Amino acid sequence: MESLIGTAIAVGIGLCIVGLGIWQMVTGNPRLLHSYHYATTPAAELAPLARETGVGLVAAGVGCMLMVPSVLPAWASVVGVVTMIAGIVVMLASIIRHNGGLITGGDTGMLAGMTPKTRLLVCGVFGALGSLFGIAPGAYMMATGDVSLLHSYHYATVAAADLPRLAFCEGLCMAGLGVSIFLCVFAAAGLTTHAPRPRWAIAIEVAGIVLFAVSLAALLLFIPYFGGSLNP
Repeated sequence: MESLIGTAIAVGIGLCIVGLGIWQMVTGNPRLLHSYHYATTPAAELAPLARETGVGLVAAGVGCMLMVPSVLPAWASVVGVVTMIAGIVVMLASIIRHNGGLITGGDTGMLAGMTPKTRLLVCGVFGALGSLFGIAPGAYMMATGDVSLLHSYHYATVAAADLPRLAFCEGLCMAGLGVSIFLCVFAAAGLTTHAPRPRWAIAIEVAGIVLFAVSLAALLLFIPYFGGSLNP
């Protein structure tokens, strides 16, 4: 019963994501994105942004639906993870290419009236706080070897001897996600202005996105690698 529920949830979420992606591809309207993802996008590039991120959404949705090992072969989960991560990367790359950054606001928004140093301070503080959502549980898992922060079905079939290693690997990935959050938020300090935007901010944001993609992919792939399941 749990397996069927898990499959239904994965397929349902995947179909919703695919539907949203198709809508963006057909309409060329990016309004399903957060406004700061297209706040500084030239009007002529709004439709391409919508269609490209729509493609990414479709890929992410298909990847989500493939992660149902109770119905599909085990290798399908790996394909699903790769497809989903690829879709996310396509979306993020498209936003950066057309909008100049993941979070921009031009002369509007919370950071608009701040001096450069104040922006760095504010983004640094918010980034550090946000990173704790990944770093804190990650550090705990690496230090203790405790996998209980994962869903039980993630490690129910993992050999007892491998549980500490699974905990360490998952914790390391969570910490990586936390660091990526900090990098992306901190980069916003230099990306919430009109072009040309500083190269250091673009470099930090790209590094954050790459780290996010690698950490998320590894986080998901380590589970089946150690014999666990991504789905109830």
